[in-house]
Amino acid sequence: MPKPGQKTVTMSGAPLKTLEAKYEEEKKVRPNLSFAAFVTESALMELERRDMLKEAQLISLVAYTDDTAILKDARKGNKFFEVQIRNKKLKCLTDNDFDCVHVGFALALPQVRKALAND
Repeated sequence: MPKPGQKTVTMSGAPLKTLEAKYEEEKKVRPNLSFAAFVTESALMELERRDMLKEAQLISLVAYTDDTAILKDARKGNKFFEVQIRNKKLKCLTDNDFDCVHVGFALALPQVRKALAND
């Protein structure tokens, strides 16, 4: 019986086997990770990914140089956002943030990933 503020989830079949296999891989890197913590982390990351995909539909690449992506965000009145690569990290100069939707969008661009790999 779960404690107040907790829920129990039951799963079986292929989804469970997939999660267990991924958990075993992750546990090699993080031996103290529990299966419950792994599943919780995975679910939260998936929710974040879905939110990012929804928001990214309204963002477009306007220009790209060796270390800068200029993005246009329709959600923000077609305002331009500058995401810069420095020391293998991305920073949205407009938002002054290392972890905003513009950084996530830029990270998904092949030319940015290539620049990060070569930097």
